[in-house]
Amino acid sequence: MRTILPEDRNIKHPDRTILTIYTGAEYFSFSLYDPEETGSYFYKELIGENHFDAFSVFKEAFFKRDFFSLPFRKVWIMNHTPNFTFVPGSIYKDQYREDFIRFLFSDQQGIILNRSLSSAGITILHQLPETVYQFMLHSFTEPEFIHYSAPVITYFLKTSKKVNARQMIVNLHEKGLDIFCFSKETFLLGNYFPCKGLSEALYYILFTWKQLQMDQLDDCLLITGNIAFKEELIGKLALYVQQIRFPTIPPEIYFEGVETDRIPFELATLSLCEL
Repeated sequence: MRTILPEDRNIKHPDRTILTIYTGAEYFSFSLYDPEETGSYFYKELIGENHFDAFSVFKEAFFKRDFFSLPFRKVWIMNHTPNFTFVPGSIYKDQYREDFIRFLFSDQQGIILNRSLSSAGITILHQLPETVYQFMLHSFTEPEFIHYSAPVITYFLKTSKKVNARQMIVNLHEKGLDIFCFSKETFLLGNYFPCKGLSEALYYILFTWKQLQMDQLDDCLLITGNIAFKEELIGKLALYVQQIRFPTIPPEIYFEGVETDRIPFELATLSLCEL
């Protein structure tokens, strides 16, 4: 299938369109959608040579494509970085922000951004390279910076209200996994674990499950994302957890030019929750 670029799609209502730039260490991507137009989703991934110059590839695409300068309704900059932490809202105060940063980011190598999630009762602190931050800030009108965990937490907090059992969400990435745990409307835990293989992933999931004393018969394990050993991981987990489910991206969120299962789950959920 030929990838259709936004210029070919004739964006009729940029003032209704939401642009999301997904930043990562090895690749950048961007997506577009109009909330009022069915089937308007578009996704494009930009990968640099040897995965080291993805930001340069994005900047080249930015200057070659006029649509980036359109007056979008909103521009999200979603930061995919493992350098983040959650601070309980009950103790986080803006006047102590620098104290939290010095304590939690001893090896600071970029700008530290923060965003409060009132529904979860937390503030997310995350680190973004200074060059990326300055480029986005000066290239778009009032862009909003957000850590990739925010839409996932917000989305599952909303859906967990209807579930009596506790839930653990495992979001798989190429080089690691996220674990988010919920009990109805309460956010219990969130963390990122770098891992390279099946045994590490299995250990982190089951260790966290045990530490939270989750019930292997009644509580639910939800698995999203993709990784090479995903099916084998599920088979191993099924020996210990009875309720395993696989949240899917709603069919109305169809991204043109790419298979739906290749879309980062956190990117898809951004359009499903209110942030």
